[in-house]
Amino acid sequence: MGKASLWRVPADHFATLYDNRTSRPDWVAIAVQSLLPIAAGMGTWWLGAKISDVGGAVAGISIVAGLLFAMAVFLFQLRITLGADKRLIEDDFALVDECMANTLWAILWGLVLVGYLIVCGAGKWIGTEPLGPVLTGIAVAGTVHFLLVIAMCLKRLRRAYERIAMRQS
Repeated sequence: MGKASLWRVPADHFATLYDNRTSRPDWVAIAVQSLLPIAAGMGTWWLGAKISDVGGAVAGISIVAGLLFAMAVFLFQLRITLGADKRLIEDDFALVDECMANTLWAILWGLVLVGYLIVCGAGKWIGTEPLGPVLTGIAVAGTVHFLLVIAMCLKRLRRAYERIAMRQS
């Protein structure tokens, strides 16, 4: 796809799911990022829940994704200025880069989720039988993953603040 390709965004995000001590994949983090949303979505489907109006979810997810854009701009600016600080080590740069990868994935995932909800809402499929519970389960799974990625962004941003601003190891 060339210039329009976004494949590096999910690849970079999932590459951050490793154990920093061993440099091996963190299977617990991978499981939480994938299995917990799937379980929540399947539970929602099993209960037969249906979203009757997607407007609130679309608005909320859109606002959060917009705020994440601001965070991405901040991280970009921070990364540019970090090179001037000779006290920083490679791990500090990697932490900011990983936070950026997670933030970009959260933005992209949020936009995809909003698009999904808009299409399901416009077609009026998400609130009807027999597709409603399935489509609602997918929406819940996507939302849980979105929230988990945001939590990861916040965790990494907090750690970057400790390491870079407060100079704590």
